[in-house]
Amino acid sequence: MNFTLHLTENCNLACRYCYETHRHVNMREETARKAVDLAFSYGHKTVGFSLFGGEPMLMRPLIESIAGYAKERAAREGVAVRYKMTTNGTLLDEPFLRFANAHGIRIALSHDGLLQDAQRVTRDGRPTMRMLEPVVDLLLRYQPDAIAMQTVMPSTVDRMAESVEWLYNRGFSRINTAIDYRPDAGWDDASMAVLKTQYQRIADLSEAHFDDERPLLYLNFVSKIAAYLNDRPCIECRLGMRQPSIAADGAIYPCNQFLNLEEYRMGDVEHGIDAEKQRAIYKMSLDPEPDCEGCAIAVRCRHHCACLNFSLTGHMHTVAPVQCEHERILIPVADDLAARLYAKKSERFLRYYGTSEE
Repeated sequence: MNFTLHLTENCNLACRYCYETHRHVNMREETARKAVDLAFSYGHKTVGFSLFGGEPMLMRPLIESIAGYAKERAAREGVAVRYKMTTNGTLLDEPFLRFANAHGIRIALSHDGLLQDAQRVTRDGRPTMRMLEPVVDLLLRYQPDAIAMQTVMPSTVDRMAESVEWLYNRGFSRINTAIDYRPDAGWDDASMAVLKTQYQRIADLSEAHFDDERPLLYLNFVSKIAAYLNDRPCIECRLGMRQPSIAADGAIYPCNQFLNLEEYRMGDVEHGIDAEKQRAIYKMSLDPEPDCEGCAIAVRCRHHCACLNFSLTGHMHTVAPVQCEHERILIPVADDLAARLYAKKSERFLRYYGTSEE
């Protein structure tokens, strides 16, 4: 069983594209332990936790307590425990990274590369690029395969490829880019045209480094190529089933974007998940998106994500125009990259996707 644990709604940064309302609301240790107990109660061989915020490292003692408690239970019951955590990195240090490696906490770093100081600032407006320099070195020393999570805004999209290259040269092999999807972000035809050009430049960069000893695995392309070659959706939402979210107060919701919405509450850590409510929400998420019927790229598009749709439009099955346009730009670029890698008989490409000429 996998849960997202919302350890805090607070954050120590004020990123210019952030859509969250930060509050001094924190999960108590008693609640966290009950969440761990609930995950183990399903009897699965592996349990997983995504440690989420706000900024989860503000709750460092709670993270250490959760990991210690889960480790004890896992040892007694013969269960494996896995963790994921996305952090802005400002509070990471070497002792915590040693702890993370000892307990299997895989860390993704929110870092915008060369765009960092334009977008990710402290609450009093100070830049963060320089303060993260030693953190990047430490993280990559302890977790060389850590993911860099980049976000771009319309005002910074013209430097997206340059920033991806900077992150790669800095030592990150796995890089993911998200665009600022906020309804008032300001995407228009001109900025979308720039986005397409930037993706094409990143595809060139990916091709150039794909077979290097340290490859550039640009995850935006990797997921789309895999969806095509494996004939499956690039994202399998399974709303409410795949990874329910546990709020700071212990209430359980189907996913991050439904947090604190009472109509989507489907239990709590004290009493467990209301299976009937869970199934009803999941069934609701399976309804088709009417605007996507007949679209040639529908299977590979993120319109399947009811959580993202809901966060952008207020409806599970209404896809935001900017999301649709983004997918129509990204997928052909990914396909062209795949064709180029196949044509040049890229060893890593053939091995990674199980493709051969035989």
